[in-house]
Amino acid sequence: MAQQQDNPRRNFRARRDILEELSDTELLKRYRFDREGIMFITDLVRDELQSPTNRNVPITSEMKVLMTLRYLATGKMQQCNSDDLGPSQPSVSNSITQTLHALTVPHLIKRFIKFPALHHHELARIAGEFRQVAGFPGVVGVIDGTHIRIIAPRRFEAEYVNRKNYHSVNVQIVFDAAYNILNVVAKWPGSTHDARILQESCLRMLFEHNRVPPGYHLLGDSGYPCKPYLLTPFLRPQPGPQANYNMAHKRTRNIVERGIGQMKRRFHVQYYIVKSV
Repeated sequence: MAQQQDNPRRNFRARRDILEELSDTELLKRYRFDREGIMFITDLVRDELQSPTNRNVPITSEMKVLMTLRYLATGKMQQCNSDDLGPSQPSVSNSITQTLHALTVPHLIKRFIKFPALHHHELARIAGEFRQVAGFPGVVGVIDGTHIRIIAPRRFEAEYVNRKNYHSVNVQIVFDAAYNILNVVAKWPGSTHDARILQESCLRMLFEHNRVPPGYHLLGDSGYPCKPYLLTPFLRPQPGPQANYNMAHKRTRNIVERGIGQMKRRFHVQYYIVKSV
């Protein structure tokens, strides 16, 4: 009778307790959030990330969020992330994928990214904050497109090549005066013009159907057509009122350019989900 072999025991690498080891300053540097921020994010998706059992030393929800933030913040190779935090490289990869999907479910996105149509007090508040920037009245958002680099898709590959000759998704984004994101449309190939994205978006309908009252408007660059709800700069301004208008327009609209720049510097890996919010 053959001798029965014992089942080999699995060895699990020690996992660091980053939230206890590092100060808030060090957490901000590595993960872009302090401990309170990391716990807030974890609580949003804890139920989706928890393992149904305690077998095989499951990775905690906090650890999954930390690995995902580290990857998004630095673009660091997953093997290095594994070396830093403890879990194996496949576990890191699976955890990042699971966490990204949990963070980008529609109901969670709409909790934080929504345009305040029909909320007159919110529109008035936002317009007041914009007016403090350069005296421009009635502004409830500054709009622009930004390109998120992607791997060349198998289908319709040429449509994703943008004017700078790399593959991307052209993402429409709107900020308020406090750099909060009010609107995102992330589904158009990189070759699509900014004006086309707005024309096909629900945001345009909010203004044209008067769900945003007349007198409120967006500011966009000269790549957009001038509309009653979308003000663009004069291409050849005359000295005086037109030049003053352009100056106030530029100072106010710079918020969207700075906001996009800050977002990309803070998170070197831009994960996009094909949705319109």
